[in-house]
Amino acid sequence: MSKANIKEEMRAIDTRNRTWLDSLSEEDYKKVTGSMWIIMRYVSSVESKIQEIDEHYLIMVNEFVNSHFNIMRHHPELQWKLMQLCGIGKSQFHPWIAPGKGAKNKLTKLDKWLLEVYPDLNDDELQLLVTSNTQEDFEQLMRDSGLDDKAIKELFKKGKK
Repeated sequence: MSKANIKEEMRAIDTRNRTWLDSLSEEDYKKVTGSMWIIMRYVSSVESKIQEIDEHYLIMVNEFVNSHFNIMRHHPELQWKLMQLCGIGKSQFHPWIAPGKGAKNKLTKLDKWLLEVYPDLNDDELQLLVTSNTQEDFEQLMRDSGLDDKAIKELFKKGKK
């Protein structure tokens, strides 16, 4: 029976089971290490009753795994270990969040401003940033960046510019 399924993969990451990857058959090992991007997407998304846990996974995966994902793509064992750093020691529910389609063509004023502030964000990171923060969070960031209330209001208007 195959151990390479998303539920077992997430359990091994959440509980930081350092021997799990080595315990796989050669076929399962290739299956897991060949799908690190998908695994990373699952790890970054958590639905729990505690918002701090949800935020922990998103932030940790972005910091440790996603920031240099393409550079490390030839080192799947390192990627796996970095994902395990994000685990909190207890299994969590990791729903799938599909990547956005054509996000660059449908950028809002807020999206464009965020890309000015964080020019290294890719489409997925931008989508995660927007969906994991409230308008109040963004307003505070904008104030901290020196924008006045009129400019902030303009960034939240509907429509593209």
